[in-house]
Amino acid sequence: MKKVKLSEIALLAGVSRSTVSLALRGSPLIASPTAERVREAAKELGYVYNRTAAALRNRKTHTIGLVEANFKNPFFAAMSESVEREIEQRGKALLFVDSAESIEKQRKALKLMLEHGVDGLLLCPVKHTTKEDLSILHHAGIPFVLFSRYIPGLDADYVGGANVQGAYQAVRRMIQLGHRRVVFVGGEPYTTPWMDRVEGFRKAVEEGGIELPAPWYFYSEVSVAGGASKVDEVLQLEPRVTAALCYSDTVAFGFMLGLERRGILPGRDFAVVGFDDLPESKLWRPPLATLACPPSRVGSVAIQMLLERLEGDDRPPRRVEIQSMLIERESLCPVPKS
Repeated sequence: MKKVKLSEIALLAGVSRSTVSLALRGSPLIASPTAERVREAAKELGYVYNRTAAALRNRKTHTIGLVEANFKNPFFAAMSESVEREIEQRGKALLFVDSAESIEKQRKALKLMLEHGVDGLLLCPVKHTTKEDLSILHHAGIPFVLFSRYIPGLDADYVGGANVQGAYQAVRRMIQLGHRRVVFVGGEPYTTPWMDRVEGFRKAVEEGGIELPAPWYFYSEVSVAGGASKVDEVLQLEPRVTAALCYSDTVAFGFMLGLERRGILPGRDFAVVGFDDLPESKLWRPPLATLACPPSRVGSVAIQMLLERLEGDDRPPRRVEIQSMLIERESLCPVPKS
């Protein structure tokens, strides 16, 4: 006899799979008319509720999984600290894995999480991740929340910075300060933060009526070395570029070091803005102007969203974008007069 799937009951009853699961368990979160409709659909399809199996499935480990794309990135390191604090305060344990921007390592990490029976999962997907790569989580029925990076076409909970808005805000401010030759430095075009920041950059340039240099964006790894490696390419452009929005603070640190080595002073001869507002940014020389989207805030919102799912929240997947605030420091200067 064919085993009836919860998804089949959901389709017949016109509800979500998670609603079916809650209704069959007698959850008070499901309205009585909906629960009755689910039971009728289950009866019509010949579904038999196995209470013993359900008890085994519902056994909690009080463990949350955290899979990050690249722990070397200071943003992810700071966020993981925030998540760990939040989880410990709730008496739960954290299982952490760094995927190191590898699809294969991410696949193994997700399998490991499921084998250890984590109750839920926070995930920053590595570059090139597709929705098919995460099908293992949907099949397992485990709640998960994406953070910092989302997957186009995947209907899932997500928490991250408002990257389009942030980049737009920074470039608009540069234009107000007189800059007409602006570039975007750092990151790789394989992640949604890069695509969104570039979108905000382009939007501000178009609205400001200024001409984009050719080229106007420069790929690099997200590191100090990556930022420093792009300085010569930017300085070779004619007419001269006077400002750069960097993919991250770490890229901006390297870019400013590269400028200084060539006798160009950030904050006087060249304007530089980063992303993330890392603690080091205000200690840099000159202090780095940056778009503040605190990693601790991203972590706190993400874990709260996941805990709500674990407590029975059955709303459609949500997308939460945390607004980025431009912190103006000395590296953001007016266009030089000479």
